[in-house]
Amino acid sequence: MLRLALLVSLFTCSMSSWAMRVFIDHQTFYSPESGPYLEIVFSFEGRTLFPNKIEAEDINYQASANILLTITSNDSIVRAAKFTASSAYQHSQTIADFMCVERIPIPDGKYDLNIEITDAYNPIGKAINHSEPIEINHLAEGCFFSDISFISAFSPTTENNPFSKAGYDLIPYVSNYFPNSLDGIIIYSELYNSNKLLGKKIAFAYTVSLTDNLQHEIPGTKRIIRAESESVLPIIYTVDISKITTGDYKLKLEMLDRTGQVVCTKYRDFTRNKTAENTFQAPTGLDISKTFVANYHSADSILAHIQSCLPIAESVERNTIDNILPTVDLATRQSFLYTFWYRRNPENPQAAWENYYKDVLAVQKEFGTRIKKGWQTDRGRVYLQYGKPNTRVVRNNSPDYWPFEIWHYYTTNTGLKDRRFLFYNTSLSSDFELLHSDVPNEIQNFDWKNMVRSRQMNDPSTVGRLKNNQRVNPFSGDELEDLWYNPN
Repeated sequence: MLRLALLVSLFTCSMSSWAMRVFIDHQTFYSPESGPYLEIVFSFEGRTLFPNKIEAEDINYQASANILLTITSNDSIVRAAKFTASSAYQHSQTIADFMCVERIPIPDGKYDLNIEITDAYNPIGKAINHSEPIEINHLAEGCFFSDISFISAFSPTTENNPFSKAGYDLIPYVSNYFPNSLDGIIIYSELYNSNKLLGKKIAFAYTVSLTDNLQHEIPGTKRIIRAESESVLPIIYTVDISKITTGDYKLKLEMLDRTGQVVCTKYRDFTRNKTAENTFQAPTGLDISKTFVANYHSADSILAHIQSCLPIAESVERNTIDNILPTVDLATRQSFLYTFWYRRNPENPQAAWENYYKDVLAVQKEFGTRIKKGWQTDRGRVYLQYGKPNTRVVRNNSPDYWPFEIWHYYTTNTGLKDRRFLFYNTSLSSDFELLHSDVPNEIQNFDWKNMVRSRQMNDPSTVGRLKNNQRVNPFSGDELEDLWYNPN
């Protein structure tokens, strides 16, 4: 019995270590035969789902997720679907990423989209819940574009499958974030009813361009594409973003009539992370004894200063700091610190370092704990990497929530606009954990509102008080969401 209990315990621990990650994207399209429909794509990180052993000729593994999808209007269910998304069979327990797509006919109107996803083979795994308002609005008698989809690859359809559309297999790119490694965006959209406006098979043009967040067109990005009018005109186009630097942008489609007037327009937001090419060459023949780093005479002291630069270091620099600098001498560490800041400000590396170090001292004073330096905490790291927030909502004493903070930036140090971070504290110590952000490559948690509210369910000190007060709905009026979108 003891051995059996031990095996069950180990199995339970292994299952609880899986934290499912899924990315969701949706667009609306229109069918002349059946009307508008919603297309929802789910992209699963396979390694984050529990692998189920499938006994076949060989031992195979598969991961699956159960999806419950409801669309409501005024608290009434308009559409509902329940289905399972599964990976292909694999010999390894490390499951490859997989996708599924669901298309749901739905009339024009305003709705709430609600999604619940559970790991089919992990009974103790936590469900992922996602809700958001959606609006379906098509002008069936005029010309209009569908939403714009981002595509990672496409090829002519040889056999119909869930990813087939307009004669192509379209593999979705389930994100609006494009990193340094990608120089192009493949888009898919549909233009409807151009034949009703112009007549069948009449030549016209549409344009593809990029704008900034205020919809000001970026010079040199507009392209004019010739086409012939159709009931449904599929558009597949690759947009060059190789010269677009870090920031938030919009992709714009416009249909032009035969006189060059704009008939209809569609936008989609995206974020670009583009670092400049590293053309830096370390200064040669430099006598570091005549620079500011010569003031540091302790190898341990200068290493601590270098480690405080980790929040803004690039990947190669982080690797050097973590794995190489702890074993080298004082002179090498001095050279690294000087080079690090020379790269960022060749004219005055000392001033760049001193300005940054003022922030290091500030986050140490405000966010440092007995076991973590300020820059090692989530709040300290975000402050150093993105700058001081423009607004900071602090809630430390609400009985309904875990202590939390919402930081809002008009513009971050990295050039991103209108961005937010949510930190919360379930340990009731002085260290807050980053729970959710809308900044690309930062943690994103669909269930962040419920997790901040879960103090009511997990804090024994609140249970009796809430019961005595007979609070039927303590979450009426979404204060958290209002603070997230309106932090002022």
